[in-house]
Amino acid sequence: MFIMGTAGHIDHGKSTLIKALTGINPDRLQEEQARGMTVDLGFAWLKLPRGTVGIVDVPGHHRLVKNMLAGVGLVDFVLLVIAADDGWMPQTQEHVDIIHLYGIKRGIVALTKADLVDEEWLELVQADIAERLAGTSLAGAPIIPVSGVTGLNLDVLKSAINDLLETLVRAEEQDDPLLWIDRVFTIKGAGTVVTGTLLGGSLQVGMEVNVQPLGLTSRIRGLQNHTQPVEKGVPHSRLAVNLTGLEKAELARGMYLSLPGKRPHFSLINAFVQVLPQAPAPLATGQMVKLYVGTLETLAKVRVLGSSELAPGSEGYTQLQLEYPAHFSHQDRFILRHSELQETIGGGTFIEGGIPVRGQNLRLVGPERLRHLFPFDKPDAYLDLERLQAKHRADHLQYSLLKAEDRTYWTLQQFKQEGLRVHPDLRALGEFIMAPGQLAKVCAYLLEAVEAFHKANPLSPGPKKETLRAATGLPARLFDQILEELPELEEMNGSICRRGHRLALSPEQERKISELRERLAANPYEPLALDAILELGFAKELLYAAAHLGLLVALASDHWTTPEVVQEVTAILFEEAQFQNGFQLAAFRDRLGTSRKFALAFLEYFDAQGITIRKGDVRTLGKRPLNS
Repeated sequence: MFIMGTAGHIDHGKSTLIKALTGINPDRLQEEQARGMTVDLGFAWLKLPRGTVGIVDVPGHHRLVKNMLAGVGLVDFVLLVIAADDGWMPQTQEHVDIIHLYGIKRGIVALTKADLVDEEWLELVQADIAERLAGTSLAGAPIIPVSGVTGLNLDVLKSAINDLLETLVRAEEQDDPLLWIDRVFTIKGAGTVVTGTLLGGSLQVGMEVNVQPLGLTSRIRGLQNHTQPVEKGVPHSRLAVNLTGLEKAELARGMYLSLPGKRPHFSLINAFVQVLPQAPAPLATGQMVKLYVGTLETLAKVRVLGSSELAPGSEGYTQLQLEYPAHFSHQDRFILRHSELQETIGGGTFIEGGIPVRGQNLRLVGPERLRHLFPFDKPDAYLDLERLQAKHRADHLQYSLLKAEDRTYWTLQQFKQEGLRVHPDLRALGEFIMAPGQLAKVCAYLLEAVEAFHKANPLSPGPKKETLRAATGLPARLFDQILEELPELEEMNGSICRRGHRLALSPEQERKISELRERLAANPYEPLALDAILELGFAKELLYAAAHLGLLVALASDHWTTPEVVQEVTAILFEEAQFQNGFQLAAFRDRLGTSRKFALAFLEYFDAQGITIRKGDVRTLGKRPLNS
């Protein structure tokens, strides 16, 4: 399937030519047939040896360019229709400008009404057309004199169209269909029907689809291609789609069909824009323009990036705030027209969904910033022109790598929902994806944070793992994956430390810990409270360092003892008969000959370690530690 769009000045015979080629009158409206002028999109098809060509016939009147734009932007090639008796006209120029801005590089010129002029005039007109097309995307397009009335050269034109089909290159089909709606109507007994040109993937009867940007859900009841029912609609075909559960009044031209969870829409976009040399005025910051993409027309507010305006004949980067959200994929093209003068200003290429900026330094503002920035590395300027230029120049695969750098991490599902491909250089970490630069930032931060912690806290093994993870803002599963990428770090007892890092006490610190251990051993069943130890002149950091080295044990309720005392009390529990079949706190207290407070400090520590198991007021023995 291929789609051909017509273009050209009013009354140059586009519809007449299409009817002569196909036998189908594309003027479907009664008004069009009465006036002999196309006022909205018309549709027909032509069967050729190399394939069926769907035809979108567009209006030529300058006041109806918005309807022309709804059709021509989605075609594979164009048939530029110019009347031999009139030659190049103002609307011919605007249509060619639009074709050029849309980047349509395949086309044929049909020089209609050739039967009304002589050979000499025909040659002059052909030469003039070739010269005018020389600087456009249609440069070198064949020019074929024809007549829709007498049938002159219609067979030659069909042959030329057939030959052109051979030059069209189809992109690899994806499972990501997009159908811009250009018509909405109802059929008695069937319900709501929308039509459009299908791109990006196939649609099938029974498939669930969304109507965006409204987020409406429907199911495909039926499909037609060129009035024939089909079970499957293929890319680059004209389709009529019968939708269930939706009313005609809910839908309009400019909306689009897509699969659930795919084809996002945007209200703010970053784009590359070319301003036509004959544009009526510069494109300036604060200006309201009409933007056309797919079949949508919407107002958009302009912000020129890096300067205040783009002069006629210049190009640059802009941020556009759309009044009505639209779908864009990387490198999708759009047209900008003056909101009042009904003249084309230029066209653009979508780069990415925008982020709010202010001032000439392009600083980000607002809460949206935090969603996109690395949480512990917040540069002053995220959106810079060099980065935007790189994304604009990139192909689809390279673009995905650049987009991956916009966030610290993506889930694989998020990445694919954005229509992005997984570049070979991207790192897959479980269900997450990270760009090399972002992974390097995270790794550098972790190494620096642990090293800084060691210097500031020489008596601590390292920062707690959860504290470090929370500082990065990373999900726990991804954080664990990244730690595996860092052989320089290791986890020890819930802390992250430099591999090989070991605490070492000074001789004076060793002496003080020995002194404390002697105090604790003197009254083994009366562990000292933390406050009492601090009053004796011991630093809290020293206590935790000694615990990490296995010289002290922190019991419940901030009581401290030695590992040897813990082993001794554990042996009492596991070796004496009175504790083998369950026991209460009072029995344990009496056995140690201590107070309830101290006995409870031991037992709650044992509960936490799984050494004892509490059920109500009774404890039973759990698993005995190997070293006791």
